[in-house]
Parts: sequence; C-alpha cells; structure tokens
Amino acid sequence: MYVIEHALLNLGKNKGRNILLGVIIFAIITATVVALTIFNTSGIIIEETKTALQCAVRISPQRQMPNSGGAVTVTDGQQTAAVLMEQYLNFAESEYLDGADIKEGGRSADGVDAIYYLKRPDMLSAFETEMRSKGLPDNYAAKTDESAFDSVAGPVESLNKLSLTFLVIVFLMGAVIMVLLSVISIRERKYEIGVLRAMGMKKKKIALSLWIEIIAVTCICFLLGMTAGTILSQPVSDAMMSGQIQSADSGSTTLADRLNAADSEQIENINVSLDGITALEIFVVSMLLASVAGIISVSRITKSEPIKILMERN
Repeated sequence: MYVIEHALLNLGKNKGRNILLGVIIFAIITATVVALTIFNTSGIIIEETKTALQCAVRISPQRQMPNSGGAVTVTDGQQTAAVLMEQYLNFAESEYLDGADIKEGGRSADGVDAIYYLKRPDMLSAFETEMRSKGLPDNYAAKTDESAFDSVAGPVESLNKLSLTFLVIVFLMGAVIMVLLSVISIRERKYEIGVLRAMGMKKKKIALSLWIEIIAVTCICFLLGMTAGTILSQPVSDAMMSGQIQSADSGSTTLADRLNAADSEQIENINVSLDGITALEIFVVSMLLASVAGIISVSRITKSEPIKILMERN
C-alpha cells in the first residue's frame, strides 16, 4: 500500500515531467484510436464488398474450341441459341437468390442485362444446376465479376493499407519516444532512487512504484485519448477517403454500377465507429508500451549501487 501511495504522491511532485510524458502518451493513443478505428471499419467493409460481389452472378455464352467435326459451336455468343427474356425471369424465381436485376437492351449477346444476387457465395454451383434444369444452354455459364472489386472497394482497400501503415509508424515512433522520455525522467530522479535504496527500499518496490506512476499517467491519457480519437476518426476518415476516390481509376466499373445506391454510398462514406474490442486492444497496447518503457528505464538505474548514485550527486 505504501508503494502505491508513494507513487501517487510523486505524480504531483513531478508535474512538469509527467505533463510532458502525458502529452506524448495522449498523442500516441489518439493517433492509435484514429488509425485502428479506420483500419477495423474499412476491413469490415472490404469483406462485405467481397461477399456482395461474389453473390452477384451473371450468365453469358462462352467461347469454345472447334468440335471434332471442325465446326465452332460458340464464338463470343454467336452461333448459339439465345436465352429468352422469359427464361431470365424464370431463373430469378429461385430459392438460392435474394433478388435479381433484369433489364432489356443490355450489353449481352441476348440483349438482356441480368444480375442475380445469391444468398451466399457458396450457392453458385447449386444455382447454376437449377438454371440448367430450367433450360440454360450448356454453352452458357454463370460467373461472378471479381474484377469489379478494384472499382468498387479499391479506395477502401487503399484506405485500409494507409491506416495500417500509419498505425505501425505510430507504434514504433511512440515506443521509441516513450522509452527516451522515461530514461530521461529516471535519470533526473537518480538521486531520489539512490536515497530510497539507501533507506532500505528494495529494488522491486522502487521499480513497482515507478511503474505505477507511468501506468497512472497512461490511464488518464487513455481516457482523454479515446475521447479525442473517437471525435477525430470520422473527419480523418472522410478526408482520406475523399483523396482515395479522387485518385481512383475512373474506368469501367462493371458490377459497381449494378450495386444499389445504399452500397455505393457506404463505400464512398465510411461511418467509422469504435467498438469495445478495439477499445480493449488500444488499452492493452497502451499498457504494454508504458510497461516496456518503464522496465527499460528502471532497469538501468536499479543496477547501480545506492552509494555510487549518492557519490555521483555529490
């Protein structure tokens, strides 16, 4: 109990030093909250987008090699019986689908633009089998357009990578800065530590007292940093996302223009949020950084003998 009281009292005695350390920890935690929140949210959107694209299916005639008699059965949709509009509509009546978007005058060989939305990506084979039973020619195939991913979620993926890079930089620079500040702080308190050890306080208790100090500062900064980071996450995400969208390729979006408006709006405007798991991750990382910084700095001082420390002061 004495160790804890001593540590808390020292927080008030060393205000300037602790305020400087607190500002650094606050900045690290705030930046971590922003980066990790954007990283986790964008990762979820990327996975949801992949699933959505894998569930969007279209059917089209396939190019085939000449048969044994030398005749070409299909060449880019030519020389094959067209799928009628009634068949496209009939295909849409399936238990494997959540819906379909069928329009006349499309770019396909049949003059019909049809997209079928599976309930799950793994239902593609079963849905194709069902369409075969309803009259889909063998030279037609059901496919998903995975190339549309870059057009739809490319900016979000870039945002995800940027936030991860920023997160790593924050961790590395934060750890180095915290260790340096802790070492400087402990060196300034070298005489105080020498006196305590000369009075009979054990190394473990001194180390525990110093560790409690930095943990207390970190806890205060964690609460402030979480609040600031939560507030800043959305505007930072909007700014980064705006830049990614402007620099994205403006070419064909394939399935992107077939996604509904709500999905498109979600891609362009990520509503980031901080969940409990992310908050716990940040807290654990903050405690680890503080502990590592404290251990490295304290270990250098407690190795010296108290008499040597006091003589250096004199």
